[in-house]
Amino acid sequence: MPRVAPPELPPGSRLPAPAQTFVFWKWPIAYLERNSCRYGSRFTLRATNYPPLVFLSDPAEIKTIMAAPADVLHPGKGAATVEPLVGEQSFMLSEGEAHLVGRRALLPAFHGKVVQRHSQMVIDAVRREVRSWPRDVPFALHPRLRALTLEVILRTVFGASAAVLDERLCVLRDRLLEMLSVTESPVFPEPLLRHGPGRAIWERFLRARSRVDELMFALIEERRHSSDGAADALEMLLGARNPDGSEMSRKQVRDNLMSIVVAGHETTASELAWAFQLLAHNPAVLERLVEEIDRGSSEEYLTATVQEVLRHRPVFLFAIPRSVARPIEIGGWSYRPPAQLLGCIYLAHHDSSIYPEPYEFRPERFLGKPPRTSTWLPWGGGRKRCPGLHMATLEMRTVLRAVLSELTLHPAARQLEHPRWRSVIVTPHAGARVVLHRRRNRCWPANK
Repeated sequence: MPRVAPPELPPGSRLPAPAQTFVFWKWPIAYLERNSCRYGSRFTLRATNYPPLVFLSDPAEIKTIMAAPADVLHPGKGAATVEPLVGEQSFMLSEGEAHLVGRRALLPAFHGKVVQRHSQMVIDAVRREVRSWPRDVPFALHPRLRALTLEVILRTVFGASAAVLDERLCVLRDRLLEMLSVTESPVFPEPLLRHGPGRAIWERFLRARSRVDELMFALIEERRHSSDGAADALEMLLGARNPDGSEMSRKQVRDNLMSIVVAGHETTASELAWAFQLLAHNPAVLERLVEEIDRGSSEEYLTATVQEVLRHRPVFLFAIPRSVARPIEIGGWSYRPPAQLLGCIYLAHHDSSIYPEPYEFRPERFLGKPPRTSTWLPWGGGRKRCPGLHMATLEMRTVLRAVLSELTLHPAARQLEHPRWRSVIVTPHAGARVVLHRRRNRCWPANK
């Protein structure tokens, strides 16, 4: 009897690639859960314009992926979807020394102690924004949270105290929001659509990107010729050196700045949108959190709430795809080029053997038990772990504390909003609609 060769990749849906692409774009979480239920902790997605994508949700296998050398598993190629936004010279898309140079230059600007020095800037920005939110009527929070987090990251990148930049930062913020509107469309991840029915959308994006670049290059050149010694991300990039000892070109600086700006506001805004959705639909959790905020003596439950939001609704459903450059064996399977391996954050976070009752929103699971980095992966891991995690968690705590200390929160619909893609992250499909009412005899919380 002839020997049957083992399959090259784990099993997956038998739908044609275009159908799998559409289903995953339309119902991302349902697609992951259905395949996990049918095929187990590893399965293959075959999509248009991409090599086979293998999703792995076992924590040990995810750890192996993230720890693999870059010459075996190449993360840069897997992040190529965002290249039109961040630019081909972004440290996010590079490996080896080129990646380390950009990352090392930026990390000091987002160190925990540095972020704490920015806390008053964040508080002030939050207060200005929240005071403009509607009261007593349903409205979408996500667009307003995007404007807020974009302002915060721009001030972090270009200088939190540089008042002279205020007017141009506002212009840059508006231009960026216009440019990033393309991420709501399937035209962004699917190149084929850019030449057909989505051509007008893509051309509008390219025009908006040109206007953003014009202003960013002007700010970069101005700082290069009149450095003020600020300890912000721009100053650090201008002082960095390439592996050959040369200065970064203005294109390199632009691409690295854009990486931080895009990642640093979209993810935080989306996590906050999910936080308000989850709290509005879980009144017992909301009540306990408000009680702690009112007491003002601890942030233990607030911290646990943020951690549970990041577990329950990670905006990254999977870590940056790793492109197989050389054969590697993981979990008894041998993977070869051109497959890409994806550590599935969402499925790992909803594994009942790791998190009992995983679909329940329970911050209590983290009280006195900080999350384990091997099984709690909202920021990814390995060399590509998000450098802005301290800033993101500071913003989440600050916004939740500011809003809930003065306003009551109610859902605008009976059901939690379902996820939709926005670039490479998922957001509430209706923009996180809620209703806010002013609490009586409440004032803004003391600065912390």
